[in-house]
Amino acid sequence: MAKLTASAFVGNGSLWLYLDNELIMQNSDTGAIELDDDVDYILHWFVKGVPGSSYSITISSPREAQYQLTQGIGKGGKDFGSFRFKS
Repeated sequence: MAKLTASAFVGNGSLWLYLDNELIMQNSDTGAIELDDDVDYILHWFVKGVPGSSYSITISSPREAQYQLTQGIGKGGKDFGSFRFKS
């Protein structure tokens, strides 16, 4: 059984990180979640904040889900994204 190890940071706003539509992290935080073997997962997020401020999401494990994003919040004050992986 693998663990999803994640960290997130948001400068001036709020960030919500979901795994298969279940909230796993909010705002600036770190954590680990047990994953079932041989399962398709979708990780997605929504960010709301001051335009021009930044946020970051890092997934350091498992290897199949490794991901790093640092992004600015656009003029509309909102951003979102997602990716799929198999454990």
